[in-house]
Amino acid sequence: MSAHGSSPAAKAGGASRSPVTVTFLGGLGDVGRNCTVVEVDGKLLIIDFGVMFPDPAIMPGVQQVLPDMGWLNSRARDIVGLVVTHGHEDHLGGVPHFLRSIEVPLYGSALSMALAEHKVTEARLGDRTSFHVLGDGERRRIGPFDVEALPITHSVPQSLCIVVHTSAGALVHTGDFKIDESPVDGRLTDLARLRALGDQGIALLMADSTNADRPGRSASETEIGVTLRRLFSERPGRRLIVSCFASHLHRVQQTCDAVIDEGRVVVPVGRSMVNNVRIARQLGVLDVPERALFGVEQLGSLDPSNVCIVCTGSQGEPNAALSLIANGSHPDIGVGPDDTVVLSSHPIPGNERAVFRMVSRLARRGAEVIHDGHELVHTSGHAQRDELRELHKACRPRWFVPIEGEYHMLARHAQLARELGMRDHRVLTLTDGGQVVLRGGNLSVGRGVPAPYHYVDGTLEDPDPEVIAERLALTAGFVHVTVVVDKRGQLAASPDVASRGWIDTDEHADVVDALADEVAKAVERAAKASGSKTDAVDIERVARRAAGRFVGNRTRRRPAVSATVILLS
Repeated sequence: MSAHGSSPAAKAGGASRSPVTVTFLGGLGDVGRNCTVVEVDGKLLIIDFGVMFPDPAIMPGVQQVLPDMGWLNSRARDIVGLVVTHGHEDHLGGVPHFLRSIEVPLYGSALSMALAEHKVTEARLGDRTSFHVLGDGERRRIGPFDVEALPITHSVPQSLCIVVHTSAGALVHTGDFKIDESPVDGRLTDLARLRALGDQGIALLMADSTNADRPGRSASETEIGVTLRRLFSERPGRRLIVSCFASHLHRVQQTCDAVIDEGRVVVPVGRSMVNNVRIARQLGVLDVPERALFGVEQLGSLDPSNVCIVCTGSQGEPNAALSLIANGSHPDIGVGPDDTVVLSSHPIPGNERAVFRMVSRLARRGAEVIHDGHELVHTSGHAQRDELRELHKACRPRWFVPIEGEYHMLARHAQLARELGMRDHRVLTLTDGGQVVLRGGNLSVGRGVPAPYHYVDGTLEDPDPEVIAERLALTAGFVHVTVVVDKRGQLAASPDVASRGWIDTDEHADVVDALADEVAKAVERAAKASGSKTDAVDIERVARRAAGRFVGNRTRRRPAVSATVILLS
């Protein structure tokens, strides 16, 4: 990793009086795929490039959802840097995909850059970027951009609030944040600097909206450590399995502290957990003695009552460690009545069903399962309404755009800003692709850019929405009709019907026969109407439509329907 010292900071705003444009490519209307682009003097600075968890019900087969690269590819030569606010996948996870198209230097905290470097190296893209560490309070020139990095608390260590000083005033992008007054590492949100910037004049505030619906304040991360210590001490003789985000290193630290004090050892499980623990220990972000760490391959030699497994999979991801354990398919770890499983997380919106299916599978195997519905084993990393009020009172921006959340969260955050005295026209609730343009003391809404979902699916070309729609159709089954006709367009044999996932063709053979008859009649009518003219395309269309009508009317189902025409010479 290459870390570069800071260059002399430019004066706030610089000499340029050209418009400042902010474009939102993701995160406005969904939880995830966060990406914001600032433009000054024809150059672009990107803040975050994250992934979104796909909804398997409407995105079958999709592995990740990213911000669309179309507009960025058209401006590739203008991009001078990509700044990462923190190490969560929804802000950092899309960076390797970005680098496959566009070479650009990366900027962020030491931890964010270490996590990014691991991802980039694993993807064999290390020659397409460089890694630049931003320290707390550091101010750095990136192309024409005057960028300041402020410490802000979140569930990932070393999260940053990014301030871009422009001719139109300061732009403040919080990234994900909360205002934790007793963080595990003692690193506080720099509200004093935000107040000073507010005194100077913040032109635009862009702030996390994930918990804008929730009253009060989020619990401090240190409160979770107290709960974990109590729960662990009440369960001597039981093996512990604690699952959380691999990037949630403060939670991992508190878990390790509690179990090591009890004489237990720690076994990290899951590729991202093992990698993040290694990286964080190397950086000094995680303090766990070597003597207390064991690999999963050593479990067989350890007394289970002295073990705490710390693993991935708290969101019910199908191939993550805890899901494999719950399914009985993990190669090294089973689970049973002598185990206590702690889900130290809360389901991301859309993941609830997957998480609680996993909880039920663990319970069926006899394990005790504890989650945040039972105990205070998780706290959000996102500011609730009282914390958001504190941020707004510190910043006092001229303009405000709520970011990072589903639309109802953005709307609630906008409402909060108005409650605090901002005029309606100074609060803009935008969606992906939206733009704002700042000229001096004025702000206008720009034309916007296309910002569709960009799907990632394996190693082949990414599927477009039409392919996803076809997959959705296939979830109701598949019916294929083969029609053989002679030169005159007359049927040479009864149509053949093949299907998968539609009906049990043995039990309902009469339905299959009726379908074949319906297609035969339709083809015969078409042949009679066309005379001696034979057109395979027309016959295929007739057969497919006849099959589709029959299947829908007879079975009230909508499987994918296709047809093939074979012309005899």
